[in-house]
Order: sequence, then structure tokens, then C-alpha cells
Amino acid sequence: MAKPDLYICHTAYHLLIAIVRALRAGGGQAVWLSGQIPNAGALAASHKLDGIFSTICVLQESRWPGVVTGPFAHCRNRRAFEKALGVSLARDAFRNIYICNDWSVTGRYLQDCRAPYILCEDTVGGTLDPDQHLLDQQRSAPDFAAKQRGHGYLYWGDSPCCRLVESEDAARCTLFPPEKLATFSKKALLESLTPAEKAAVRGVFLTRPLPEDPAALANATLLLTRSFVADGLMDQDTQDAMFRAVAAKYADGPLYIKTHPRDITDYQALFPGAVVLERTMPSEVLNFCLPGKFRRAVTVQSWVLRGFTAAEENIFLSLEEAKALIQR
Repeated sequence: MAKPDLYICHTAYHLLIAIVRALRAGGGQAVWLSGQIPNAGALAASHKLDGIFSTICVLQESRWPGVVTGPFAHCRNRRAFEKALGVSLARDAFRNIYICNDWSVTGRYLQDCRAPYILCEDTVGGTLDPDQHLLDQQRSAPDFAAKQRGHGYLYWGDSPCCRLVESEDAARCTLFPPEKLATFSKKALLESLTPAEKAAVRGVFLTRPLPEDPAALANATLLLTRSFVADGLMDQDTQDAMFRAVAAKYADGPLYIKTHPRDITDYQALFPGAVVLERTMPSEVLNFCLPGKFRRAVTVQSWVLRGFTAAEENIFLSLEEAKALIQR
């Protein structure tokens, strides 16, 4: 029987990609969820990930006491991690170990365990970005050569424990030698989702299921909010009035609302008949995992619609334009 893969996720987006990869591997994989993922504990206990992953652990990385140095530091740090977080790695139990943020507490633990891992791109095209100042600074440090020999931590794929770096297009990536690169296109992966895979993703990230019939979304409006209150640009009453006015003008059918993660407004109370989507849901679920497209998507002074493909029409309002609607 083939060994499972282990996916270490620090964001909801990382989990989205891990879910699709695990589904295509036939399920039965393992996932470690960082406590940084909102509601990670509740998600793990909800059984929504059952069948996709056979092993689900939540890592409370904030319990990590901090790195120690000196003789046998990697052994001492490894034991401290296992004691504080209550989890230990059996290196030989997994075929591949995938992680996006190897600079994390758990990334350092992998290096303490001398566990070979694959570094996944955090975002589409990350290894192709011309600005790689973090890698440049790391490689110019005077102790870089010593760390390459295993005397300390290296991140962003430079660690000797990192056996492979995934890139959206390895042929265009110049950060690592060809033998350390592999092409894995997240864009192509998300664009190739089957209806069953889309439904599985929605089952994980949505509390209220969406209609399966694409026609049910064809006349709907999606309002994508931003917290101007948190940004100190207006008070809550003004923001509520503004979004009511925006919805009144543009939503002439069913209304769906995707809140910004920092927006704590109770939109269910503000719009009792609307479907309020989870604020922690990655935006890629909207672009790639819906059964159909919204008639229009509307936002105020936010770049969330840049590259947005889940609506037939995208409407961007400036803050001044949106506030002016209150007076009409």
C-alpha cells in the first residue's frame, strides 16, 4: 500500500490546494493545520475533511517556546516542539511532505527532524516574481555556507532539507538549479476542477450550501465588502447605510455577500434575506469552485475584483461614489 502524503497548511488557500491534491490522490492523505487558520480546530472537528484526509492535526504554533542554540540544538528544538504542540513526525510514514511556509515554526521543526520536504508556491507565480529580496539577503549573509551544511535554519527553499521546489513554470524559474525544481501549476489545477471536486471544496468551506443549478446564480448579485470601520474611514452606522444603498441600487435579484476577513459586521442582520458566505473562505473558491457565475459582483474601494472571474459583470465603486448613494 502506497504511503500517504503529508500537507502542512498555514492558510485557507494552502488547504484548498491540499484538498484538491488529496482528492486526486484518492484520499487517505494526512494534513496538519496551523492554528493560524481561522476556526482550524472547529473545521478539524466538523468531519468535513473526513474521507479526504485520514489524519488531521491542528498545530498551535503559538505554544512554541522559541528556538534554542548550542550543541545538539536541533534535537532539543525538536523535542521542545513535540512537547509543546503534542505532535511528532514519523519521517518514514509519508511519501512526500508538502509545505508552503518553511519559515514557520513547523518548517523549522522539519529541518530539526532532518526531514526532506517539498516547498510549494504560496501564491501563483511566486517563484517567478522578479523581487526575491528575502532570498538575496539570506544568500548574502556571512553564515549562509555554514547553514547550508546544516548548522542552522534556511528558508524559502534554500535549506538542505528542501529536496524540491515547486514553481508555476520551472523552465522560467532561475532561483534554483533545474534538478531542484518541478513545475506544478496551481492555476491549471484550479481551472481543471471537475464538478465533483468543486462540490467537495464547497462542502469544506461553505456553511450554507449554494444552489447546484447554475441558473440559480445567473440573476444573483455578489457584494464583496471591506471594513472601512477597521480602516478608520467611517463609523459603523455610515458603513451600514452605504452598503444598504449599494445593494439597493445593484442587487435586483438574490443577494450574496462575501465579507472581508477583517470585517466583523453582522451582515445577516443587515440583510436578512441574503446568503452570507464565510469571511475565511479563500477567494479562489469563488473564482474556481462555484456551480455557475453571478450576474454581477460589486465592491467598494477594494482590489478584490482584480482578476475576479466569478461574475458576468464586475462593478467597482469608489468610496465617494458609494457614499453618494446614501443621499439618494
